[in-house]
Amino acid sequence: MFTLLSNRMKNEKNEPEVYIYDQLPASFRTQVFYIIEDVLENYCKYDSMDFWLEIHDSFSREKGLKRLGSHYNVDWSEPAKHNIEEYLDNSSVEDVLDFIDYVFCVFDNGLRKLHLDYGFDVPKDDIINKAIAELNFRFKQHGLGYEFIGGEIVRIDNTIIHKQIVKPALKLLFDNDFEGAEEEIRHAFEYRRKSDNKNAILEAGKAFESTLKTICDKKGYAYNKDKDTAKKLIGILENNNFYPTYMSAHINSLRTTLETGVPVVRNKNSGHGQGNKVLNVSDEFAEYALNLTATNIVLLVKIYENMK
Repeated sequence: MFTLLSNRMKNEKNEPEVYIYDQLPASFRTQVFYIIEDVLENYCKYDSMDFWLEIHDSFSREKGLKRLGSHYNVDWSEPAKHNIEEYLDNSSVEDVLDFIDYVFCVFDNGLRKLHLDYGFDVPKDDIINKAIAELNFRFKQHGLGYEFIGGEIVRIDNTIIHKQIVKPALKLLFDNDFEGAEEEIRHAFEYRRKSDNKNAILEAGKAFESTLKTICDKKGYAYNKDKDTAKKLIGILENNNFYPTYMSAHINSLRTTLETGVPVVRNKNSGHGQGNKVLNVSDEFAEYALNLTATNIVLLVKIYENMK
């Protein structure tokens, strides 16, 4: 029996091994509209605010547009709703992803809190959680390399790396109050999603250094906040016995990897001027830098977590 290409590209859990980034099927765009409609219609039942209009106008302002579609009168919800539907149907991949990212950030960080202010007796968190879960299911269903996690859309370049490195890194940073590093690694993956590879590498380097500095702050290790680089910070951690002695051989190997990996990637390709010749950073090199950074962050924060 012949195994179709679509099935060969999926793993044992029926998840795609190869993701699509540069197209969004019409069926996916329609499904996203239905998900948004489910959320907004539920909230409109319990509040006088026109959520369709609020979303339409606030996103239009961010994009520098007067309206999102051809329906001119947006004094009430139906034209705004139709404009949003039209925008999802006809806009570029980048614009639709911008819209999804913006709307679901509003859902996750804004609408969740409304029941606290207005005394809703409806489990609003369930509505938001269900919407996010369905969005991520639809991404996976269509083999699209994106996921909404931690309040924003991130790009999935490799399903194993994403599950075992990127997501754990974000969660560990959040759980242990590494706010600066968390923000910078998210920015790194956002730049990568937009193919801005030089800034992706630069932000990855910042996230790595911020992780080291935060560990020094939390452990009370003395360092120069303005001058110490990743290489110096790694030495400070080692001199303060941050690493368990039984991991000495591994940590020495890790230190070599860190010193010749992320810091060099940053210093040579993003941290300095590029002269007269425009420097192009390849996708595979940017992905390497980001994944290496996330791997190192997971290990360092787990060591810190286990020492608390």
